[in-house]
Amino acid sequence: MTLKFPMILASLISVLLTFPAHSAPACPAGGVKVGWEPWLPYAYEEQGKFTGLDLDMATAILTRMGCPFTFVNRPWKRLLTEISSGNLHLTGGASRTAEREEFGYFSTPYRTESAVMMVRKEDASGYGGISSLKDLIGKNFTLGVTRGYYYGEDYAALENDAGFKARLADAGDDATNYKKLAAKRLDGFLADPFSAAAGLKKEGLGGRFISHMTVYSDDIYFLISKASTSPEFVAAFDQALAELKASGEYQAIVDKYLH
Repeated sequence: MTLKFPMILASLISVLLTFPAHSAPACPAGGVKVGWEPWLPYAYEEQGKFTGLDLDMATAILTRMGCPFTFVNRPWKRLLTEISSGNLHLTGGASRTAEREEFGYFSTPYRTESAVMMVRKEDASGYGGISSLKDLIGKNFTLGVTRGYYYGEDYAALENDAGFKARLADAGDDATNYKKLAAKRLDGFLADPFSAAAGLKKEGLGGRFISHMTVYSDDIYFLISKASTSPEFVAAFDQALAELKASGEYQAIVDKYLH
């Protein structure tokens, strides 16, 4: 019996070394850099606290993973560039596209998102002939969009159409489009309805505009840099997200902002 014990112990150690320990994943050196852009009610700063649905979700996931993290404010297009280069590790609020799959991993989806066309209430009755984006071609209609945002496959299919491009006016953020529509420099703009409702209220424009049509609806993901993370990190991130859903904490975060 005593002669066999060292052999059994050696075999046990060998087996244990074959499988990775179920511990927190190796976090990026210096902690996780979470990129964000101000976008009510998903990401904003309030009294020195970074909050909103996306930022609260990132906080809960990374805390559960045991990874230290910091929030880095960037315009959306620059944010995507820094995810691609690896300067930032992840961001929320991302649609899944073939272009982004080249430089980023995607988490499991954690919410849905839609884009609607908002117009001034007093003008809405005059847009009965517009039921899709392609109907804007040839119309005397200027549509506000935000640079770098994804508005769905129908929009993407029309982006290279000269007639459609002639109808677009891009801006650096949604708030600019709110103000331009109020000043009648636009006839409509595309936006997430929850974000638009919160943003318009903040700008004192609540109740001025209504949704004319939905142009896009799909799942939303965390976009995670391939240059500065690993598939193992993504798997651990998804596991933490699944645990949040099972615990009820996930639904509490969603309900806080979207209900």
